[in-house]
Amino acid sequence: DHTDNEIIAAAKKIAYLMAHLSELIRGGKGTKRELIACAKALADASERITELAKELARHCTDKKIRTNLLQVCEKIPTLGTQLRVLSTVKATMMGQTMETDEDLEAMDMLVFNAQKLNQAVKETVRAAEAASIRVRSDAGFKLKWVRKMPWFQ
Repeated sequence: DHTDNEIIAAAKKIAYLMAHLSELIRGGKGTKRELIACAKALADASERITELAKELARHCTDKKIRTNLLQVCEKIPTLGTQLRVLSTVKATMMGQTMETDEDLEAMDMLVFNAQKLNQAVKETVRAAEAASIRVRSDAGFKLKWVRKMPWFQ
């Protein structure tokens, strides 16, 4: 449930945008403009999760956990900007059919960058969960973490 946790809500938005980007890249259904817009939305959503993680780090009382959270979330803006720039450049270079070796290489680069961004977001969510345990209850910063039941139960 992401209604009580803005970090989870931002991570879910990123997951949705990743799925849409994958559909545009692999499905070949989207236009170049849609590809650029999706990458821009991903970069914007990644900025939001970074803001939330830094806010949580300010309230965390444990220095090691705070430092870890800040280090983990540091990668996200760089990867988001890379994705935005890469998608814009590659979209302008791509042909209409997207069947040349250069087009396939461009798509592979986009996918790789998106995967790295997704990994950084997952690491940030894990670090944020750890940091939220060490936030003073009177700080006014509350996050609710609800784990899903494992598939094997």
